[in-house]
This record gives sequence, structure tokens and C-alpha cells, in this order.
Amino acid sequence: MIPISLSITGFLSYRDPVEIDFTTFDLACIAGRNGAGKSALLDAITWALFGQARQRGEAIINNQSDLAEVSLVFQYERNVYRVQRANPRGDTSVLEFQIAINQGSGIRDQGSGIRDQGSGIRDQESGNGEQGSGNGEQVAGNGERSTSKDAAGINNWSLNTITWKPLTERTMRDTQARIEETLRLDYETFVNAAFFLQGKADQFTQQRPGDRKRILANILGLEIWETYRKRTVDGRKTIESEINTLDGRLSEIHTELSEERARKKRLQELESDLERLAETKTAQADALEQIKKTIALLDEQRKMAASLAQRLDALKKRMSELELRLGARENEQKSYSQQIARADEIEAAYAQWQQLRDELSRWDEIAEQFREQEKRRRNPLTTIEADRARLTQELENLEERESGIRKQETGIGERKSQISNISSRISVLESRLAERKSLETELDSGRERLANAKAENPRLKAEMDELKARIDQLARADDDVSVCPLCEQSLSPDERKRLVDELNTDGTEMGDKYRANRKLLAEADELVTQLQSRIADLESVDDEVRERRRKYDQLAAQSKQIEALQAEWKVNGAPRMAEIEQALADENFAAEARTELAQIDAELKKIGYDAATHDDVRRAEVEGRAADDVHRSLGQAKAALDPLEREIESLNDEVSSLREQIQNLGADHTAATSALAAAEESAPDLRQAQRDLLDLQENENRLRMEVGAARQKVLVLGDLKQRRKSLDSERESLAKKAGQYKQLEKAFGKDGVPALLIEQALPQIEARTNEILDRLSGGDMSVRFETQRELKTRDALKETLDIQISDSAGARDYEMYSGGEAFRINFAIRLALSEMLAQRAGARLQTLIIDEGFGSQDEVGRQRLIEAINLIKSDFAKILVITHIDSLKDVFPTRIEVVKTERGSVVRVV
Repeated sequence: MIPISLSITGFLSYRDPVEIDFTTFDLACIAGRNGAGKSALLDAITWALFGQARQRGEAIINNQSDLAEVSLVFQYERNVYRVQRANPRGDTSVLEFQIAINQGSGIRDQGSGIRDQGSGIRDQESGNGEQGSGNGEQVAGNGERSTSKDAAGINNWSLNTITWKPLTERTMRDTQARIEETLRLDYETFVNAAFFLQGKADQFTQQRPGDRKRILANILGLEIWETYRKRTVDGRKTIESEINTLDGRLSEIHTELSEERARKKRLQELESDLERLAETKTAQADALEQIKKTIALLDEQRKMAASLAQRLDALKKRMSELELRLGARENEQKSYSQQIARADEIEAAYAQWQQLRDELSRWDEIAEQFREQEKRRRNPLTTIEADRARLTQELENLEERESGIRKQETGIGERKSQISNISSRISVLESRLAERKSLETELDSGRERLANAKAENPRLKAEMDELKARIDQLARADDDVSVCPLCEQSLSPDERKRLVDELNTDGTEMGDKYRANRKLLAEADELVTQLQSRIADLESVDDEVRERRRKYDQLAAQSKQIEALQAEWKVNGAPRMAEIEQALADENFAAEARTELAQIDAELKKIGYDAATHDDVRRAEVEGRAADDVHRSLGQAKAALDPLEREIESLNDEVSSLREQIQNLGADHTAATSALAAAEESAPDLRQAQRDLLDLQENENRLRMEVGAARQKVLVLGDLKQRRKSLDSERESLAKKAGQYKQLEKAFGKDGVPALLIEQALPQIEARTNEILDRLSGGDMSVRFETQRELKTRDALKETLDIQISDSAGARDYEMYSGGEAFRINFAIRLALSEMLAQRAGARLQTLIIDEGFGSQDEVGRQRLIEAINLIKSDFAKILVITHIDSLKDVFPTRIEVVKTERGSVVRVV
């Protein structure tokens, strides 16, 4: 994978859009202070490709942004791809994967190689900035190297001219899988192969020889075989558990089959008992049928007796109803006779009520005339009351206004005192403002003197050095020389002495001035700090002055407003309040309405309406209305008396007939009851017979269940024999499978397949390490890995992983090397392991990112690391080196400077 361009927006420390064009360089350093955002660029690449970085979820979104978005364009296997990943805050992430379909002639075969870094990494030791001699020449080797732009896949070509074909799948997971399938790398393999992180090489070489195989297995990703072994162990244990379960079930089957003879004997006994019980139950059922017939005859007799009792009760109930009805009719007859006897009294009361009704009608007519006049009185009364309410409300408003003015008068003295105090405080504050202005002027003057001193001292120093040089030159001149060594003019000894004195005087003046400036510079910071502190103490004076003046203006305005209100009240308010009080006291208002009301009252007197008499007549009429009801009842009594007497006679006849029927039916019921009692005494016990039959039925059912269970136990023996045969076969198959799992468990263990893979990988790692180390050491060093060592105590081999280094002094263990030699070995092994990881994933390692920690190296170590990068740069299309050391910036032909600003990180390629 070779990056072409990287665009970042709202990602980690990058708030504003940032874009990096990788086509302009092959080797570059990413420089900047700690925390500037250097590592965030690498996080952006891994997040775009794999959705993973140091942070997860919404943590990768910049705090000042709502969306993190990264777009990476890269070349791989002659194709150009673009990955765009976005994570909106509080929403679903988006992933797009595209391929360029009209790349044109601008795309170059990435396999054709890369251009030699002609400018190279500048020589740190000489410091003269001389550039390498490559100057565009191709590197000798496999012949697959061309220009750097060809390696990036770009030549006179713009991303804006590309047509992109989508490769995005239906889901993000499927799209991610397609990206990893295209790269032939997952996240873990990518960062371990392409990212040359600090400490990764030492993780392998600095371990004890006995632990290196385990570390190498982790680096090569062989820990998956331990996963396979654990799964195999789990599978074996599962099968063994199933075998144990089968053994338990087979044991149970053997136990049941041993009971075959006893089960068959038990079945025969139960079947005999069942046959005998069935015969007894049949006899009991026949006896029960005879008892039921006898009971049925008794039921008929009971029904007859119950029917007679029911008819007797009905006749008695009818007799009771007729007697009640006869009594009620006789009471009605008595009441009607009494009313007819009071006929004269009732007629007189009715005539008196009729007279009261006529009198009430006359008073109602007079009252109607009176009410018409009363309606006329409402309008003037309403007008009078409305004027009274208006004057009362106005009086209340004036009284409230007078009360408010009096309250305000009590605070006038306090306001005047406040105004005086505020005026005094404003005078004090204005004097402090004048003091602050003076301090600011003094501060500006001090800063100006400080700036002049800073600018003047370098000039004075240079002039002093020049004067000293001239004085020294004149002092060294020969006394006999008559020519000035400075201006080449004739110069006598006296003139030369005078000139030296003048120069010394000028030098002394300059020195005094220079020392005065230095003293000023030494004291300036303290002076400026003191002035700034005093000015800061006076910062709040402006605010206090404004607040005091605002309060002064507010109090003055309130005082003027109160005085105006008092003057207006004396002129208008107080006279009006006295006028209203007098009018209300004298009832001197609404004169027209009062005149109209007097006229209406005079007309009412002429009508002669007496409301008390009207009420008495009305009450007497209401009380006399009962005479009307009594009069109507008298007419009803006269009409109903004859029919009622005929109905009473008929009821007496019916009551006599019912008494005779009740007497006859009572005799029949007594005879039937006696016959039923005699039959019940000699009847058999039906319930006992039913219980006996039920007990026999329950015993039969129980025996049938026992027979069924016994028969089932006999029948199941055949199934158990077949089941035993099947379980024996299944157990044999599981035992064979468990043996296979044990073999796989051994093969997946550390001494199995992983050991074989390490043995196969070590020659390839060793060959590549020696190839790199040969270039790093100028052919003086080589590496050999030894996986076994003879034990001293016995004749056997110990599993280990020793690193033997050969150089001009012979072969030694890795642990015997230190400093630059150990670093070259570490670097070569780490790079070989990275390439091994990429090859195992089926990918090519074309981009290398080195973060080996320049800060942890001394000057010699840094130089060795730079030399190592120069030696292997021709093997990669792109190399990025991360550093925060300013002195290393100019060592690289290109640098990507990362700076942290108020709006986040920004990037500049220089």
C-alpha cells in the first residue's frame, strides 16, 4: 500500500480540513512538538483503512466538531483506491470504498521501483549541508526502481480528473472485509509490519534465549495454534463427557435387563388378581341395579307427597291474599262512609276557598301596576349609585396618591445624603484614574526605553569590538612607522597616541552606555511587573466610576420627580379630594336622577298597593287549597261506595270455598306422608352399595395400571437390548474420535505445528536479516539462529533460540554486543520480521513508518539510525520517520511539520 493523498477533517486534534500530498516525496520526517498531532496522522491512516485508532467511537471526533472524516487515496498492485470514512456525532458511521477506472497514462506500475533519494539524508557529522551524489540515478539491484512519482502512481495527473467506481458493499462489515481482502492485511498485521514502533525489535532480541521462541511465535501470529489446541482440548473433554454419560446409561440398561425373570412372574400374578376382581365387580353391579329400582318407586311416592304439599301451600297462600284484600276493601268502605257523613262541612270550606281566589286575583292586578312603576325607579337609582361609586373610587385613588407622596417625602433626606456621598466617592475615583493614566504613560515609556536598550546594545557591542580592534592595531604599530595602519595616511607618534586616547575615550563612553543598558534590561522586567501590577489593581476603577455616576444620576432624577409630584398635588390633587369628600357627605350629586326618582315615588302612593295585605290573602288562598282536594274526594266516595259493597260480598263467598278445599287436601297429604315414611324404613342402603361398587372399580383400575406397568416393563426389555447394542456402537465411535482429538491436541501444542512453522520461518528471517545486516555493516556482520542446545548435565538437547553473530573477531552471542552493533542487529531483525508478517498475509511491504524514538538515542545512536534508514530507503516506495527533535528536521529531504494552534493541528510540507 502506497499512500497518495490524505484528507482529514474534525479528527482528533485536527479541527479544520488538512490535506497531505504524498506524491511529492519518497522519504520524509513528521516533525513537531510533543502533543502537536504527529501520531494523529498515523491514526487517521489506520482509522480510514481499518476503523481502528488509539481512540474508539466518538472519542476520535474533535471536541469542536460534530463530524470526524478521513479520506485516503492509495495505490496497490497497479490500481488506485480511495477509502472515505466518516463518524457523525450521535449518528451512524459511513464507509465508502472506491477504485479509479480512468487512471490514464498518469498511473505507473508501482512494482517498477522507486527513485534513489538523490538528495539523501544530509550528513549530520560534517554539518556542511552537502547532498548525496545519487542525484536521480537509479539504484543498482533488481532493476525494479524508477522515479518517486512513478512509485506513488502519479505523473502529471490530478485526483480531480479521476472517475471512481464504487466497491462499497451492502454493510460496513462487508465493506471492511473487502478492504482487508484487497490489502491482504488486517489491522494487527498492518501495524506490526508497516509501523516500525519503538521497542518492537527489543521485544524479541532482548529476551532470554529460552523465551525468544515464545516471543517469535507471538510476532508471527502463531498464538492461533494455542487457540486450536484449547478448542481441541474442549472437544476431547466434551467427547469424554459423552462417553461417561453413555457408560452410565449402559450400566442402567444392564441393571434393568437383569430383572427380566422377576418382571414376567409379577405380570402373571397381577393378571390373575385382575380376573378375580372383575367377576366380583360384575355381581356387585347386578345387586346395585335391583336397589336402584326400589329407590325409583320411593322417588315416585316422594314426588306425590311433595305435589300435595305444594298444592296445599298454594291454597293457603291464596287464602291469605283474599283475606288481606277483603280487609282493605272493608277499610275503604268505612272511609267513604265517614266522608259522606261530613258532606255539609266540606261544601262550606270549598265555597270559602273560592272567595279567597277571587280576592287574590284583584290584589295581583294592583301589584302588576305597582311593579311597572318599580321598574321605572331602577334607572335613576342606577345612575345615583354609579355616580356614588365613581366619586368613591376617585377619592380612594387620591388618598392612595397622597399616601405615596408622603412616603416619598420621608426618603428625601436620605437620598440627598446618598447623593453627597456618591459625589465625594466619584472625586476620589477620578483621582485614581488620573494615577492609572500616569502609570500607563510611565509603563509605555519604560517599554520604549527597554526596546531601545535591546536594539542599541548589539550595535554598541559591535562598535566597541571594532574600536578595540582599531586600538589593538594602533598599539601593535611600530613607533617608527609614519603611516596609519588603519587609514594608510601619514601619522606621527604623537598623533597616533592622541588617536588612541580618543578611541579609548569613545570606547569608555560606549562601555558606560552598554553597561547602563544592561542594568536597565536587568531591572526592566521587575519595573514593568510592578507597573503592570499597580495598573491591574486600578482596572476596576472605570467600572466603579460608571456605576457610581449611574447611581448619582438615578438618585438625582428621583428627587426631581418627587418634588414635581408634590407641587402638582398642592395645585390639583388636594383641592379635588376635599371637593369629593363634601359631595359624598351632602349627597350632592346626580341631581337629575334624584328629581326623576321623587316623581316616580309620588305616583306609587296614588296606586294604593298594600304588600302586607296582598301576602296575607296569598297565604290564606294557599292554605285553603286543601278544601278543593277534600271536595273532589267526596265526589269520588259517593261514586265508589255501591261497587265496593258488591266486591266485599263476592270476596266473602270465595274465602268460604277456599277453607273447604284446604281441609280436604290436608287430609290427603297426611295419608301420603305416612305411607312414604313406612316405605323408607324398609328400603335398602343405595349409598353403601354404590360405595362398595366404587371400591371394587378403584381396585380394578389400580390393578389394570399395575398390569399395564408390569407389561410395559416386560416389553421395554426388548427395546433396551436394541438400545444397548446402539449405545455400544456409539461409544466405540466416540472413543475412536477422542483418540483422534488427543493426537490433534499434541500436534497443536508448542512442540507440534508451531515449532515446525518456527523452524521453517527462521531460515527465511535469518536470510533477510543477513541481507539487511550486510548493507548496514558493510559486509562485516552476519546472524545465525540456533534452536537447540546441548545440556551440560545429561546427553540431551534443550529447546532454545540463540542468536549467534559473526564478525571479523569471530562468532559471539548477541548478548556480547552493545551500542551501535546491537542497534544494527535489532534494526535488521525487526525489518526482517516486518517483511515476514507482510508476506505471510500475502501483501507487499511498500510503505514503512519508523517511530524508534530518536529522543532515546544519543548523537551517535541517532547517526546510526539515520545511516540505517539511508541504507534501506531503496527497498520502499515511501518512508515516514516521526521525530520531535528540532535538530533532525533538516536531515531529511522533506519534512511534514505539525503545529498545534488555537483551532487545532495544522500541517505544512516543506
